[in-house]
Amino acid sequence: MRPSLAALTWLLFFQAAGPTLHSQSLQEETPGTPSPPTLTLAFEETIGAVGQEVSLPIQITATQDIEDPFTIILRFPPSKLEYKKLGVASPPRKAGWKLKPELRKSPPAFDMNFLEISVEPGTGEFLPSGGLLAFAYFQIVEAVPDHAVELATSIKTSGDNPFEVNIEPATITALPEGAFACFFYLH
Repeated sequence: MRPSLAALTWLLFFQAAGPTLHSQSLQEETPGTPSPPTLTLAFEETIGAVGQEVSLPIQITATQDIEDPFTIILRFPPSKLEYKKLGVASPPRKAGWKLKPELRKSPPAFDMNFLEISVEPGTGEFLPSGGLLAFAYFQIVEAVPDHAVELATSIKTSGDNPFEVNIEPATITALPEGAFACFFYLH
């Protein structure tokens, strides 16, 4: 007796679908499967006037220790901000963390520079509690109509241990010189 095409199709469907669904549900229900760590990158609000040098505090925290190097990338318009230097905060420096800034300039028509901060975690304790990682110093070149110069931020990971990333926005409030004095007088 020959099996019908419908019966063969039905049999193949259950044989193919069964183990795949079973293995997926086993992975989902297995207790103790570690989730990848989450790194949070945050920035404090920075305010300054045209011509002033301001510091943008860079903070990180994590759900667990991170050992692989990563790169923090800040994109900003050079027509509004000029990168000056990077200062490493005391806690990560004491923990042996190494930070290396590199400024990459795009052609003037694009009005975008990239500050790439290579971060190599040290052996001392800094994460998971984390905190202040560094200060990026910028000179405000020009104010913008809404006064907020947003820096596009991202993290590039390198290494074998994946981790998730949460990034909060980075903004420098750039006020015209006269408005800066009034701002502090009123606040």
